[in-house]
Amino acid sequence: MYKLAIILLFALLFSSKFSQSQNPDFGRQDSTLYAFFVQENWQQVLTQGNLMLEQGCDYYFLHIRMGIAAYQMKRYLLARKYLRRALLLYAKDPVANSYLYGTYLLLNQKNEAGAISYSLSSTEKEIWKVPIGFKIESLHLDIGTQTFDHQHSIDFNTISGRDHYYGQSREYDQQTLWDAGIRFQFSQGVRAYFGIQKIHIRADDVFAFQNYELLRDSTVIEDWGESYFYKVDSSQQVQRFAHQIEQQSYYGQLNFGINENFSLTTALHVIRWDQTQTQAEVVEGFASDTAFYFYDGSETSFFEIPMSSLEFNSISFKSTEWAFYLGSQFQSSMGETGISASIARISTQEYLQFNFGQTYYPFGNLKLYGSSTLSFLSGNQRNDWLFSQSLYVKLYKQNWIEASWSHGNHSSFTSGNAYLVYNTPYETKNRINTVLFAQLSKHLKLRLSYSWLDGQHSFSSTDQSNDNLIEGYLPFQSNLITGGIQWNF
Repeated sequence: MYKLAIILLFALLFSSKFSQSQNPDFGRQDSTLYAFFVQENWQQVLTQGNLMLEQGCDYYFLHIRMGIAAYQMKRYLLARKYLRRALLLYAKDPVANSYLYGTYLLLNQKNEAGAISYSLSSTEKEIWKVPIGFKIESLHLDIGTQTFDHQHSIDFNTISGRDHYYGQSREYDQQTLWDAGIRFQFSQGVRAYFGIQKIHIRADDVFAFQNYELLRDSTVIEDWGESYFYKVDSSQQVQRFAHQIEQQSYYGQLNFGINENFSLTTALHVIRWDQTQTQAEVVEGFASDTAFYFYDGSETSFFEIPMSSLEFNSISFKSTEWAFYLGSQFQSSMGETGISASIARISTQEYLQFNFGQTYYPFGNLKLYGSSTLSFLSGNQRNDWLFSQSLYVKLYKQNWIEASWSHGNHSSFTSGNAYLVYNTPYETKNRINTVLFAQLSKHLKLRLSYSWLDGQHSFSSTDQSNDNLIEGYLPFQSNLITGGIQWNF
């Protein structure tokens, strides 16, 4: 209430000064606005204030009263608008700065709030309990499992190609993951996050091929002895080799609140692969046998013909991939506008990605808000677009849900400030994600996440017309369930 008292005092000291610069009806309108403000009739303050704005009124107390009214009605986006206008007329106003700081906190825009906190008095900082200096904000741990449904039988005809001669495919079967991280504050306007993630992936290398054998077809008895006749027989075979892939990631992020309207985010994600893989190699050889012999055993003739076979060998290799992200966030009339770019090296290929996103608050607060992002990726003879849409809804006081959908060829894209990197050869076309949050206490928060993905992955088969491997695609679906716990300090 002391903030309201300060507003009333300022009104008594300066109302005559402002009234002289307004229209003749200004005194009555300002008195009406003032009365609604004192009565804490916040909706009428906004109604009367909008009427005065339409008539050309533009002065400090009009904006500060409307800003406080919107704040009290939990219409924080609208409160931010009028509080910032008030500060344009009185930049050092402690009341406007204090309310604006609280507005950014309630919009979950901590970087911008940190930038405003430098303008707060020591008393205001104590009231808001503004964290100063280094401080750990939260710790989290998430554990999940992902399964794959390939929607096709891995038989000879599926991956051997149109010539039914040879084919190979890597099939992801199941993966488990855990993810842990710490979020902390360096100073009032600088925050950071560091996380470690480890994923265990089971993958099967599948080979479909023709297996050739030399078989004795018949025996002919001659006067001089026996002659043997042969044929080369083939059979269709499929062999599967199981492998374990280990992926370990290190992720760091820095957030800078430049001022109340602008912030910067930079991030680096480093991924280490350790895996084995089966390779098929053609081995050239010969098949031989006895062609004929005389009854007296005096002479035996042998023959041999060239005949190749497949040999399977397991190889081990390690690789390092990375993605670097730089983004900016601007406070706009709709909410928050983000422009960012990232460069990445994935599977020995380099990619450049640009993102444009808009976060909007239909009711001006965090009870319901959405975010739309359009991304463009260039690299490795690719120019692809990815669209994502998120929606956040507060269900109850301590429970809320977030749902998102993204569409496009996700392969080699990054999202979430490069926190999520699509670095597998699987081409996800659609991703639907739902997260349920539950705040159990002041410090403890739980979340449960489910993701559904569908898309395609490549396989190779032989084109016998030119003895080259050609690429084909098979559909897949995947289900990812993750549970997490977060402790807020």
